[in-house]
Amino acid sequence: MRVNPSEPVRRPANADVFRSTRFVTAPTSFTPTNEKNLRLLIREAADQLCNVVDGNLDFVVRVSEGDEDIDKLLLLVNFVLAAARRSFNDLRDVHHRTEEDLLAARKLQEQLLPQKLPYASNCRVSAKCAPARTVGGDFFDFFRYLHSGLCVGLLADVRGKGAAAAIYAALASGTIRSLMDQEMTPQAMLEKLNKSLFARAPEGNFVALTYSTWDDKNRVLELCNSGLPEPLLCRDGIVRSLGVHGLPLGLFPKAQYDLMRIQCEPGDTLLFYTDGVVEEVDREGNDFNASRLADIIAKNCHRTPAEIVDQVFEQVNAHCQCEMNQDDQTVIAIQVS
Repeated sequence: MRVNPSEPVRRPANADVFRSTRFVTAPTSFTPTNEKNLRLLIREAADQLCNVVDGNLDFVVRVSEGDEDIDKLLLLVNFVLAAARRSFNDLRDVHHRTEEDLLAARKLQEQLLPQKLPYASNCRVSAKCAPARTVGGDFFDFFRYLHSGLCVGLLADVRGKGAAAAIYAALASGTIRSLMDQEMTPQAMLEKLNKSLFARAPEGNFVALTYSTWDDKNRVLELCNSGLPEPLLCRDGIVRSLGVHGLPLGLFPKAQYDLMRIQCEPGDTLLFYTDGVVEEVDREGNDFNASRLADIIAKNCHRTPAEIVDQVFEQVNAHCQCEMNQDDQTVIAIQVS
């Protein structure tokens, strides 16, 4: 529409409102001196707000001179800081309670591990578990069949880390204990355990596990493996892996497992371990790998099982040079006498 220049200009009805709005019209008294003072006050407030970067919320922003606009801005800033302080304190309380719960869970998990290692005339055993977090998914257990007298040892690695893995580990451990009285062979135990875990486990969860029985009188070890790294056997200074494999437990409704029978000899050393040991990486991303583990056993097979376990963890920590391992790590050493 074309405007007739002869018509007088009509003022909008809210013209006075626009004129009185501070954010639309600049103050008529604004001078370079005022601008300089304003910048100094803003810089003074900004210097104090740098404390927030250092994580300090426990302060109030103040400036040396009063200014109406700055006072309003500081009121808003200090209100935000107060709200942030409350939120931070709430989060700190929640974190503290969570840490307490996790520490209690870790103590419970440690108590669920064998407090005493099994005694057998012809073998000595040592074991150590180092979770990546406060609680973890690795666990081991030892017990004895009451009727046959066979010693039983198992090592398990639950998928994942942390609290979720620890809960599933407790489920797996309890299921194994409930089946112990049936005194099954390692093969039968894994097949039955697989069915039970498949029916009860959350989708996608699984357990990698070795289950072995030890005939102490005849020095015979029978074992099955469901997804853990191959155990190592050192005999006369020569290390070889025990190629026994199987699907992890809980993935499929039915699974079959091969049984390996080993006639052990005095002086043999066996090492069972979870993948967190050999998959630990250094700063260049190089795995610790099974060959380094085999070298440790070959050089230390004359030492006690406890010394071998300690040597493994010492070498792994020296390899990664990290404060916290990336995955749960568990090692069991068995020495035949």
